[in-house]
Amino acid sequence: MHISEGILTGPSFYITTAAGAVALAFGAASMKKFVKEQPSRKPLLGMAGAFIFLVSLVPIPAYMGTCSHPCGTPLAGILLGPGIGIALSALALFMQALLFAHGGFGSLGANVLSLGVTGAVSGYVIFHAGRKLGMPLWAAAGLAGLLGDVLVYLVSGLVLGSHLAFVAPQPQYSFSQYLKVIYLAYLPVQGPIALGEMVVTALAIHSIGRQRPEVLEALGVIPTKARKAAAMLMLAIGLSLLAPAALRADALAAPQAVSAQAQAAPHKGFTGMDEAVNAAMANRAGANAHDPYIDLEKQGDVWNFVLLMGGGIAGFIVGINWHQLFGKAPASSQVDKS
Repeated sequence: MHISEGILTGPSFYITTAAGAVALAFGAASMKKFVKEQPSRKPLLGMAGAFIFLVSLVPIPAYMGTCSHPCGTPLAGILLGPGIGIALSALALFMQALLFAHGGFGSLGANVLSLGVTGAVSGYVIFHAGRKLGMPLWAAAGLAGLLGDVLVYLVSGLVLGSHLAFVAPQPQYSFSQYLKVIYLAYLPVQGPIALGEMVVTALAIHSIGRQRPEVLEALGVIPTKARKAAAMLMLAIGLSLLAPAALRADALAAPQAVSAQAQAAPHKGFTGMDEAVNAAMANRAGANAHDPYIDLEKQGDVWNFVLLMGGGIAGFIVGINWHQLFGKAPASSQVDKS
């Protein structure tokens, strides 16, 4: 979920921007340490950054002419740690806001907190908690991908709902009602995408564990001496599973109204859920999103060219570094991949 430019103002803007800046400073320090300690692994940074940029930008068609996207940050958090995941997500979000009007500069801090901090940290914590419980690589990674994706949208909805209820000039609902509207609107769209991210994350970590287990050791994904210990999964796992059940049926009318408004509005092709839900509710609350600073989408073929170029460059970066993770493992590598 990307919060569009111009929606967050006042305290919401200052708080999220400051928090995002602190998170980015931590991420930059983590990246500097990584480059110093493992200079041979620097190509992985470009590969992970391109992956986050591409995955969180590509639209996946959903119901009623809308579309949404995966996150990619849980996988980055597992492989490179939460700090680097935060830094790479901030860079990806900046480029998306600059070239594709996906998110915005005024909401960059908030989007870093949701996509970067929440996605990378939850992916890292859930994966390692699962491993301590004795889960195999693929299961722990799949759980991290699933819940990491869900938590990104829970946190983003929390930020947006807080702003619309407490800061926006014309709030239409209470804080709890805004959360219900946002989560009920996104659940049928993002639920299947979260399942897809679970599969992709599980397959990626499982494949790396089979082909290049020494890379996972070097990155600290798996310990050189595995230890089994009882541990509890983070509290957010339970919250993310219980949240849909806590939504009361009396909130159903609100997302239906938002969906009807989005359906009635003219659009070309698939409308992003960011516009169909986030921007629609923000407009009704008097927190209008303004036009992009660089509106390439209205340029027709220019927009298509830039979009294809962005995807092509990201794909090229991933492709030339593919062997770093998925190349054939040296014959001497013997690592427990259970």
